[in-house]
Amino acid sequence: MVSHFCEQEGERRRWFFSWRRELFQWELDLVSQLNDILEPVVLSLDDDSWIWRPDVDGIFSVNSAYNLLVDELRSEDELEEEVAVVFEQLWESPAPSKCVGCVGSVESSIHLFLHCPCALRVWYGIFRWLGVVIVAPPSLMLLFKVMKGAARGKKTRSGFFMIWHATIWCIWKAQNKSIFDNDSFIPDDIVENIKVVSWKWSLARMKTSPCMFYEWNWDPGECLLR
Repeated sequence: MVSHFCEQEGERRRWFFSWRRELFQWELDLVSQLNDILEPVVLSLDDDSWIWRPDVDGIFSVNSAYNLLVDELRSEDELEEEVAVVFEQLWESPAPSKCVGCVGSVESSIHLFLHCPCALRVWYGIFRWLGVVIVAPPSLMLLFKVMKGAARGKKTRSGFFMIWHATIWCIWKAQNKSIFDNDSFIPDDIVENIKVVSWKWSLARMKTSPCMFYEWNWDPGECLLR
């Protein structure tokens, strides 16, 4: 029952939740966002109803959901044409690809960019670099939301989105080199390449004070807060 999670204090309502484990810092930020959403909620005895907030009429439609995702994933700055093509084709590519980390397998894009053991090691390396502990989610969209929740502010969030794109881009290029150039897919090397690529992108695209690469390599979050 909803009443089990809130109590009235005069004219204000205080929400409280119990968790089965201690929350990570990025999860605490999400709880704070949840409290902000619940703050204006008014409880009543009327029948419950669903309202789709992204639509002015409160009615869900595929078009409004699509526009919401486009706005959520759109970068503040235009990507280079070659990079943009990768992201446009990533989500609904009809052609299966070979996974260099899984011999003999024909895999989906989700596997290639996330669940393949090699790709997963890259993501773990990136999140470790960002100071975030994660458990691999079932989809890239949820992984994107994890990175969004880990950001400490708007500027950091934009930078983390850029790092997310850089990671996808570098995994894509490494997969292609492994297949077409018989190159090695080495997760640790790819992580280091992502750091370099994202640093260069930050200098070219982010509206922040420039930082040296050693600073970016040490803590990109601090660089993004400048």
